[in-house]
Amino acid sequence: MRDVREMVLRDVRCFEGVQRGILRPITLLVGENSTGKSTFLGCYSVLHRVLSEMDFVGRPDFNEEPFFLGSFRDIVRSRRGPSGRINRFQLGFVTTPVRRGSQVPCRLLATFAEQGSQPVVSSFRWQFDAESFLEARRGAEGETILRIPNHEVETEIPFMNAVFLFDVLGEGELLLRRWDTGTKPIVDYLEGLLDNQAESRRARSTRGLELWPHLPDLIPVAPLRSKPKRTYDPVRETASPDGEHIPMLMMRLDHTAKSHWDALHGNLVEFGRQSGLFSDIKVKRHGKQMSDPFQLQVKVRSGSHANIMDVGYGVSQSLPILVDVMAAEEPGRRSGSFRRGRGGRVFLLQQPEVHLHPRGQAELASLFVESFKRRGNHFLIETHSDYIIDRVRISVRKGILKPDEVSMIYFEPKGNAVKIHNMTLDKEGNLRGAPEEYREFFARETDQLLGFSE
Repeated sequence: MRDVREMVLRDVRCFEGVQRGILRPITLLVGENSTGKSTFLGCYSVLHRVLSEMDFVGRPDFNEEPFFLGSFRDIVRSRRGPSGRINRFQLGFVTTPVRRGSQVPCRLLATFAEQGSQPVVSSFRWQFDAESFLEARRGAEGETILRIPNHEVETEIPFMNAVFLFDVLGEGELLLRRWDTGTKPIVDYLEGLLDNQAESRRARSTRGLELWPHLPDLIPVAPLRSKPKRTYDPVRETASPDGEHIPMLMMRLDHTAKSHWDALHGNLVEFGRQSGLFSDIKVKRHGKQMSDPFQLQVKVRSGSHANIMDVGYGVSQSLPILVDVMAAEEPGRRSGSFRRGRGGRVFLLQQPEVHLHPRGQAELASLFVESFKRRGNHFLIETHSDYIIDRVRISVRKGILKPDEVSMIYFEPKGNAVKIHNMTLDKEGNLRGAPEEYREFFARETDQLLGFSE
């Protein structure tokens, strides 16, 4: 997330009107089934790619694994009655574009309209405060129309190529003015905003304002990972959210990058022992070439090594998460398609606790915390696991995490809509800002456990 502090959704599926979720290094999404948690993650993934890839204003894919959000009409909120149906929806990030000597917070909103049956970006809007904004929208002929308060200009710049908005000032200023002299009022307006924020004239002249957030590589992980195989045939190592690439990655590291494999192996074994999942894991090759078949073998407790097919399902289901999180030196999954990235990664995790014993679930949370502290990775975690939540709370109480490094987002169903509640932790790990519905559920469960009638 880096520069991203908040996710904004407007008229997306079950989210009526504007709903906001606070994003922090460890963000936990909690709530009943079918309350929009996966939709939230899917929308984050799409907006991240829209703002990161070169073809960001093309036709964004809302159905890239592991998120399948459907067509435009499947995504936009359905409404009947005299108001008529809704014909657009918005996704946005609240960011803090950083420049030397100043920060200019803004809300960056992408508006999506229907083209054919699919969503396309129709405009971007940077809202700096209640009155200050910059808007870039797609014209009827595909040109870029820029608007600020009390001024609008139609440029010759194709909306598909409006990459100058990544760095509007500084070097981008020269490109903007060279392409269309009518944009001078736009640049002057943005410079004025920056002047009000900068601490000194020297700071203003050192570097231009970057309106586009710097986003790190994104790693989505599916709720159900690929099934284990008794023998793997090396064919390709194309990364996938279900982790099918992980055995091939492990074999390659063992074969060609021994020092990296030794470090990864040591971390895997340590996690295995702490969680009680396994005491060792190794790659057994059936030949000397990388193209030869191989097996993954696991030792459980003090027994001998066994094929991964013959041990608990929790091992194969957790292994893709473990390797992706631990293999920090490996290139990002889509690093070739990202225009720019910075530090760490963002992991989108759906129910990482699947098939894990409570001890393993808790240790998984500790792994995420350690990965953030040591490598700067961030995590958005959809979970139904009290053990993951409690381990994060314990980490705050012990001082391993700061309270402002954790966010809990509760999705509360209200009729045919869902309301987002942003909850935080205090320094003792106590929950703050929980709605009554969230508290009442756990209070009812505790009363029943103690033998009290409802």
